[in-house]
Amino acid sequence: MKQIKILHLYYDLLNLYGENANVRALCKSLENQGLKVIIDFKSINDDIKINTYDFIYIGSGSDENLNIAINDMKKYIKEIKDFINNNKFILATGNSLDLFSNILDFKSKTIDFRIVGEQVYNFKDIKQLVIGFQNRDTVIYESNEDYLFDVKEGTGYEPNKAQEGIKKNNFYGTYLLGPILIRNPYFLEYLTKKLLENNNIKYKKVDKGVAYIAYEEFLKNFVN
Repeated sequence: MKQIKILHLYYDLLNLYGENANVRALCKSLENQGLKVIIDFKSINDDIKINTYDFIYIGSGSDENLNIAINDMKKYIKEIKDFINNNKFILATGNSLDLFSNILDFKSKTIDFRIVGEQVYNFKDIKQLVIGFQNRDTVIYESNEDYLFDVKEGTGYEPNKAQEGIKKNNFYGTYLLGPILIRNPYFLEYLTKKLLENNNIKYKKVDKGVAYIAYEEFLKNFVN
């Protein structure tokens, strides 16, 4: 049986808003493809071999815990750059996106107010909208990387911007909370297909479950 290795990085520090459900959703989606999934939960002071993983997930946390993670992550800068350049997958949600300002070509900063509310975005690689929630006090104010989403309703990576998130190869970084892979089954399906493709595994079509129904119902609150 083919296997996929997932690293849930800073699982104990960056774990607000139930974001660990993103890992469970991805695991279930891959298991539905007949794959064995190994999830390692790693944090500061752990021995981590970045390049042994297929997918890295990092969630949102308090400002204090984020600063701890930023300092720890400095020792992995080269390995993570290589990971991204080798088309391996990273999903960073909430303020964990700011961790990567030392790794990718963008800058973020703290602001003196919070951006809070539901968001509706377009993602060019799927026809369905992406929905989520934001609660943050940081913005990206300068970026030479591709953005991830176009704003349909809500706020971009800074106020008055029509774009949100960062995408480079298979790095997906967004301020969206949700958890994003629970609320957006089509985006989860997209990531699953891409991950399988990257590992030369054929995707098997599966029946659409209750998550798709919940997505369509919630979307009615925002889109006519």
